[in-house]
Parts: sequence; structure tokens; C-alpha cells
Amino acid sequence: MAVHGWCGDMRLSHLPVPVLAVGAGICLHLGYFIHGEHHMYGVKYLQAFLATFLGATILQRSLYGVALASALAYSSQIIGCTLLGLYGSLIIYRLAWHPLRKFPGPIGARFSSLWFSGHVAGAVAHHRCLELYRKYGPFVRVGPSDLMIVHSQGVSAVHGAQSKCRKGPWYDADWPRQSIHLSRDHQFHHSRRRLWSQAFSEKALRGYESRVALYNKGLISRLREANGNPTDAAKWFSYYSFDVMGDLAFGKDFDMLKSGKQHWTVALLEEALSIQALKIPTWIFRMLVAIPGLSGKYWDFIHYCDEQLAAKIKDAKDTDNDFLTTLLSGVGPKPTGQDLLTLQSDTRTIIVAGSDTTAGTLAFIFYQLARHPAHVETLRNELKPMMNADGSFDHQKIQNLNHLNAIINETFRFNPVPPTAVSRKTPSEGITVDGTFIPGNVYVWTPQYVIGRSEDVYEKPDEFIPERWYSKTWMVKDKAGFAPFSIGPYACIGRPIALMQLRLVVADCVTNFDVEFAQGCDGSEFIDNVKDYFTWGMAELNLCFRSRSATEGN
Repeated sequence: MAVHGWCGDMRLSHLPVPVLAVGAGICLHLGYFIHGEHHMYGVKYLQAFLATFLGATILQRSLYGVALASALAYSSQIIGCTLLGLYGSLIIYRLAWHPLRKFPGPIGARFSSLWFSGHVAGAVAHHRCLELYRKYGPFVRVGPSDLMIVHSQGVSAVHGAQSKCRKGPWYDADWPRQSIHLSRDHQFHHSRRRLWSQAFSEKALRGYESRVALYNKGLISRLREANGNPTDAAKWFSYYSFDVMGDLAFGKDFDMLKSGKQHWTVALLEEALSIQALKIPTWIFRMLVAIPGLSGKYWDFIHYCDEQLAAKIKDAKDTDNDFLTTLLSGVGPKPTGQDLLTLQSDTRTIIVAGSDTTAGTLAFIFYQLARHPAHVETLRNELKPMMNADGSFDHQKIQNLNHLNAIINETFRFNPVPPTAVSRKTPSEGITVDGTFIPGNVYVWTPQYVIGRSEDVYEKPDEFIPERWYSKTWMVKDKAGFAPFSIGPYACIGRPIALMQLRLVVADCVTNFDVEFAQGCDGSEFIDNVKDYFTWGMAELNLCFRSRSATEGN
């Protein structure tokens, strides 16, 4: 008698095994997957299912002599039934019993985190989040365990010094590499921050200022060469920011301002960051980057950063005054093991945070100044008494100027970095925001791009009004919602140097140039095409910089 399957001559469709497989899937969900975090094990789970599939097939062949086609079909049925039970239980739980079930949001987002990924194609997460807020209100369920909070009190509850929220799974994307930015270990972050703080002390900043000033002169020179004709300001701000970052981080620039050409790493960085635009779950991200050839640009960027670190380690001198020299002082001249992995990850943090964010903010500032030229005159009047005889500026003299800082703050309100997702995991006891209880062990984020456009936080939020930050303070209804550099223990440690660069570049540019859009342009082609890559992906910003004497009267 022919043998079909594991149970003699009984037909597969009559066997109870598929039913048991469904039950096993349900048990897997309720007994295992419903508990804890699993984003680190996606590859292992896939391997386990494949091993089970192959093992079941081989077992049928070797013990019962089942034909290969029948064995494969039966194994597929068992795996399929197991997954049916697993995902059926998961979907029912997410709809009916999940702690976030009572929060409003799209139906699809209740089923899977991939709903959000599918709706931000084109790197438009910032627009999508704003639409969701306007439709559903300040608390929006944007994933099975993800809650978007658009509330000023939510910022301190999630990110503040007293918050018990911790970094979410997104920060494990590069594990085992962990940096000051990516580490979820609070104590590790604290010790790492102490080391980093040496590179951003007041003394260190004073040493950096003269070096930054040289690149400011190079930027002014390049803008002047356009002779008032349209030029892509976003491009030149990118070149400037990368050159400054290279000098301060590695002790050597990328030579982009001098050459007028983009260094190949800039394009590589944008391609590497573009995968973040989809906001895919961490477990999928880790699986994708583990597949050879599928994420080549991502790994090319990582390898480039590692090479920069290796070169610095090889040639480092105690007298060097740059970020990496400071970081190397904490581990010795020849780091290995986890120390080396941490330095490699820190190097990527420096490159991304030290260049891309500054370049984007400068582009947005001059987009706004071209739209609102009256603010340029106000800036000049404010800056003129602070100007040195040669037309330059000392940061110490201008760092507290009202309108200069207001222009920067208002730009941050409109286009913060990052614009949307910086996730945190709530403590087991949950948190409360303005009387709304948010359960424990869920992932929350407070998108600054959306909060900046909330009428609950700002008066006339869609209008560019820098005066709201000093002379019209009533237009900021709750300043707690404003956190462009984040707040609390994970606040951006590079804030002082970023602000120094922004203030000095704005001061130099508005006193050297009149700024306006290219003829026939209003900036919409720029603002409509910027991308949310976690940082901003820039579009062309065609501006005309018409020279004026830096000491010219107003």
C-alpha cells in the first residue's frame, strides 16, 4: 500500500495535524511573540521556519518514503497553517485586546506597522503625519504598538529629564554597533556623553570658531562668484557643512568649497539614508541589510566611515584638535572589540549629524528669508553694531541677538531635524499626557514637524513670524512643545556648535548679499520636493545672491 504523509493511507486533508498547526501558531503568539521585543531575531525566525520546513520534508522522505512533491506540499501546508494561526491570533489581538485599541487612527495601522511604511512612499512622512493629526487629533495610533503624540506636554513626558521612557527598537538598527546616538543602554549613553562633552566645551568651541570662519569666507566667495545669477544655495550649504564637519571631526575637509564639486560620499550618504524614508520596522530593516547585494549603498557608506576612522587612528596625534581625537582619548591608540565598534558607529553619527542637519537648516533659513525680505533688513540693523571693522563677526557678540535667534528658532519650528520619528518606549507603568493615559511598553513619538504646525501650541502656526520668540511671545501658547534639539538626557550634544555655525553663516550672508528667488520662482519647487529621510533630503534651491558691501549702511 502506498504511503501518503506521516499517517499511513489517510489523506492529508483528513489529518488533524493542520488543525494542530493552527493551534501551535496561536500558542506561539500568545505564549511567546506577545511578550517582549523580537526585532533582533527576524533572520533567526526565518531560519527556524526554513529549517522546520526542510526538516519536515526530509523526515517524510526518509521515514515514510513520501514522494518529494507530496512531502513539499505537506510541509508547506503545515507551515502555512502555523502562520495562519499565528497571524490570525495576532490580528485579532491587535484589533480587540491591544492596550492601544481605544486610540483613533487608520484601520490598516492597527494590523501592521507596514501600513505606515506603505503610506510614506516618496519620503513624505512629514506630510502624512500632519494629515493624520488633522484627521484624528493629538493622539493617533500609527502602528499596532505605535502612538503619535502631537501635544506640547507629550514632549516633556516622553523626552524630558524626568521621563522614564527609553529609546525604542529603531535604535537597534546597527547592533552590535552602538554610538552615543544609537545606544539604548542608559548608563552606556551617560558615560559616552561625558566623553563627547569634552569636544563641545566652551574652550573647544572657541578653538573651532576661527576654523569655521575660514569656511564661511569660502562660502561667501563661492556665492559671490555667481554674480547675482541663480545658484543652488542648498548645494553650496551642503558643501560648506561637509567641509566644516570634515575639518572639525577628522582634521581634514572634503575640499568641496574649493573644488566646487560634490564629494562622492555626499551622494552615498543620501542613498544610505533614503532607506529610512520608508520608516520600515526594525526587524525588516535588519533582514534587508543582512541580504548581500540588496543594500550595497548602505554598506558602502558604513565602510567609508570605518575607513575614515581607521585613517584617523593610524595618523592620530595628541595635539590634534578634532572630535575623533577626543573620542580616541577615551579608549587608547589601538581600540579593538566593542570599543572599535562604538567608535565606528560614532563616526557615522558625526558625519550625518554634523553635516546633513546644518546644511538643511541653512537652506530652510534662506528659503524663508527670500520669501520674507523684510526680515533681512531687521537682521542687518541688529547685526550692524556687532560687526568688526573688517565686516566679520565674533560669535560671542551675536549669540544673544533677538531677531537672529528668532529667525533660527522659527525655521526650526517649520522644518525641524529630524522632522518626524524619534521613538521612545513607555515604561511598564505607562505615562499620562494631559489626562490621557498611555499604556506601558508601547512606542511613542512626538513629531516636531507636526507640533510646529499645531494651533494648540502656536498662534497662526502656518505663518513665518520670528517675533513670536521675543516680542510677540503670546504667539507661542506653550513653549514646552518646542524641542528642535530634543530635551532631557538624549538631547543633541552638538547643539552649541550647530547654533554657532548657523548664526555666523546667516550674519555673514545677510550683510554681504541681498537674497531673492530666481526670476519666475517662489521657492515652491524647493519646499514641495524636500524629503524626510530622518534628516532632510534637499531639493534644488535656486537663489540670487546680489553682492553688497558688508559695511554698507542700511
